[in-house]
Amino acid sequence: MIGVFIVLLGLLILDVLSKSLTVVTLGVMITLLGYKFKNAYQKAWIFYVIALVVSILGIIFYKNFYSPILQGGLLGYSFILVVMMVGVLPNKLELTRHVKRNRGMFSILGFMFITSHAFLHIFELIGGVNLFGLASFVLMIPLTIISFRIIRKEIAPKDWFRIQKAAYLIYVLLFIHLLMVASYPDKIVYAVLLTLYVNNKLLKEFRKWV
Repeated sequence: MIGVFIVLLGLLILDVLSKSLTVVTLGVMITLLGYKFKNAYQKAWIFYVIALVVSILGIIFYKNFYSPILQGGLLGYSFILVVMMVGVLPNKLELTRHVKRNRGMFSILGFMFITSHAFLHIFELIGGVNLFGLASFVLMIPLTIISFRIIRKEIAPKDWFRIQKAAYLIYVLLFIHLLMVASYPDKIVYAVLLTLYVNNKLLKEFRKWV
């Protein structure tokens, strides 16, 4: 696993990947870390502080520093991709069980990292506003707030899961956003990812009724 992680990290450092493949690569790396460190969520506050500081710095120094991985939203997308995909993997897999323990933390980190990207576009500092991207970001705000454990425990589990179903709408809006702004080769990758998610989600729901 370490070897795979190093190879993927090398590809990112060499900057030879398209944006969509960068998202996939980061997603695989996050998944590997989530599998290896299944109890990382117990120290979630450390990662939240790091993500907050990095995101704020990305906004403040946008004129001096621009990274598609951070300010371009690719890191945030990657965390969201992991949250999506792990939700449709078979529950019996050890990978699924380990990563799911960190899923709540990953969703919050995804929002925090994508905030610098959204902020820079909302105020048109590095580009214009895409309405689908804006809508998905706005919907992420309340879902992220109730994902913090201190708030989640104050909400009845049944109500919490009902509210979290809004995440499906976020996924749809986010992928429409990506399909609209991406280059043609990247559009294909994003379309494939969305198709895989929808297919696996439908299969998983179908098996519940069989």
